[in-house]
Amino acid sequence: MTDGGFRRRRAVGATWLALAVVLPSCGGSPQRSSDDPQADRRTPLAAVTSVTAELRSPSTGFDESPEPTVGSAEPTAAPHVDPVLLRIRSMSLRDKVRQLVVVAFSGTSAPTETIRNLHPGGLIYFSGNVQSRDQIRAMSQQAQRLSRRVGEPLLVMTDQEGGVVTRIPGTEEVPAGADFGGDARWARRTARSTGELLHRLGVNVDLAPVADVNTAGSGGVIGSRSFSADPDVAAHLVRAQVCGYHAGGVAPTAKHFPGHGSTTTDSHASTAVIADNASTWRRRDRPPFEAAVRNHVDVVMLGHLAFPAVDRTGRPATISGPLTRGLLRQRLGFDGVVITDALNMGGITSWGSVRQIAVRAIGAGVDVLLMPPQPGEAVRGVLAAVRNGRITEARINRSVERILRLKQRLGLYAADASLPTC
Repeated sequence: MTDGGFRRRRAVGATWLALAVVLPSCGGSPQRSSDDPQADRRTPLAAVTSVTAELRSPSTGFDESPEPTVGSAEPTAAPHVDPVLLRIRSMSLRDKVRQLVVVAFSGTSAPTETIRNLHPGGLIYFSGNVQSRDQIRAMSQQAQRLSRRVGEPLLVMTDQEGGVVTRIPGTEEVPAGADFGGDARWARRTARSTGELLHRLGVNVDLAPVADVNTAGSGGVIGSRSFSADPDVAAHLVRAQVCGYHAGGVAPTAKHFPGHGSTTTDSHASTAVIADNASTWRRRDRPPFEAAVRNHVDVVMLGHLAFPAVDRTGRPATISGPLTRGLLRQRLGFDGVVITDALNMGGITSWGSVRQIAVRAIGAGVDVLLMPPQPGEAVRGVLAAVRNGRITEARINRSVERILRLKQRLGLYAADASLPTC
């Protein structure tokens, strides 16, 4: 398959120091389980004064970098009640972890039982889920109504890139990335019209644009999905499409970080390896992702891509702290939602069980687990990791905050969306 507010910060920690050596600086009500120790906790409004400090405090859990503490437990002035932080404070740990999962499903109607039982943070549509535009719209509305009754509204995603990767009926003629020939205005208009269509159908996140630079040419796996083999051209069109999708009313996703364009291995089958050094990556693969971050892309998708020049263990970015927290969050300054590529792909399934991969991904800095083969197992694995101290609840809170702030910007909690403009 193939947040918070656009803050750009650079945390200082051990991972950052190690990375700097390699990469020198450049340019009804929710169900709650009886075995959940927080299941019945409720917080009065008076306690909101300490919400920000608690939810954003540093932690020393599994594979984490420290983050600055924000807020104060005893403010001198009347506190501002942040609705997102208030929501998080009222959620059980189980419901928080459920927000980290996006699930696929079969059929052409909303997956009622999945939503009722799992309360996932989102759904993803594939070609088998869609028949007509009216059907898609009705399915989205049904799914959102049910999800709001049991918990939070849904992120509804699909891959609508254009070219060979299209999901919506009647869009088969939308150009692939390479077809734009470097024409940024055309790329932006196409992204805006695609965004407007998806918005009407109830899809609020597009897993596009492709930010990979196709340096592998015809021997690579990305091919025409990439805008160009020239990093500057690719960056220019990525920027155009990020702006276009925002104008159309949906959240764009830059993919596949740290860059799939030089690889000849299909990550559907096995982990692909970026064989180049850090300097080459900075010059060739970084520019489109940097352009996306600078223009407030909401989501970045990690590929099942190993980059030994940065993470010598050979772990794919999906479960790599140096690549996710170090390169993406700290080096590029991205503080939006980080999502994995599909977790049912061969490029990641060989790295452990469903539980192990979920825990390793969250520990590495991921916010959203896309399509774990057994989503309930993924949730249970992360819950167990929090309860045994391998991951802190503060770490979970940071991801949930990013996810809920994205939902807030998409207008899922209010009448109007507040996506950025450019």
